[in-house]
Amino acid sequence: MARFRGSLLILMVLFLTLTACGGTPAPEATSTPTGPVIGWDPTPGRVILRLDRVLLKDEDRATRNRLPPCTLYGDGRLVWVNPNPPNGEEVLEAYLNELQMRDFLVYVIRDVKFYSVPDYAAEELPPTEDAALESISLNLYQEQKTVRSYRGWPGNTYLDILNRCKTVSEVRAVVEPFAGWVTVYAVERSTALPEIGWSPAAPFKMAEAAASGQPIWVSGVALRQLWRNERQTLGRMQWIEQGKAYRVAIQVPGISRDAPPPPPGSETPTPVPTETDTP
Repeated sequence: MARFRGSLLILMVLFLTLTACGGTPAPEATSTPTGPVIGWDPTPGRVILRLDRVLLKDEDRATRNRLPPCTLYGDGRLVWVNPNPPNGEEVLEAYLNELQMRDFLVYVIRDVKFYSVPDYAAEELPPTEDAALESISLNLYQEQKTVRSYRGWPGNTYLDILNRCKTVSEVRAVVEPFAGWVTVYAVERSTALPEIGWSPAAPFKMAEAAASGQPIWVSGVALRQLWRNERQTLGRMQWIEQGKAYRVAIQVPGISRDAPPPPPGSETPTPVPTETDTP
């Protein structure tokens, strides 16, 4: 009995000593997420976020030529369009690291509350007048959600995301694609549009391309010349070949919506972003 009392006394002294010294083991810490769990497909060319704007009564050529205002791809590549006064536009791109990309998506989900935004267009009759249909598409959690509106966005949802898209990175490059699909349309020559003579040394004939009615794959200097002039004039350029007028639409994979993939064996080098002034 005395031995038992002695052992009990020793245990009590040891317990009090550990307690006084802070030696009592702390319970295991449990962590809880502080923000949304975000997962996306990192495949290059996979659209994760896109803001788009189409004119309901636009002609086929203009629809093909018009670019989405902002697109974020799975590998962090961000492409957006900026007005470039007096009357043109410039296409810019940046590469976001994982942290920048996650912060951008958290902004869309948490701050803008994207998953609470209704599809306004589904509850509206399409306007009879010339109007635009704006859309926001987000592809996360292996699931895509798209919301649309004909008549603006309560709370400036669309504009807020677009402004964030244009300012999320200070390192950007002007996009000048190396190759793309060109569709040629024969038109009546107009004195109201600027015009440029199409060189006889060009890799294709405007007349032949227009007669085929099919897009052709163009690369190098010819594609750059077409691209620069179309962007500087917002697609209002006419090209003159043997006295006849033509207009073109350019679709570049990885930039344009619904662009056909490059033909097998072709390469489309992407410019490396360089530092420029933040607009």
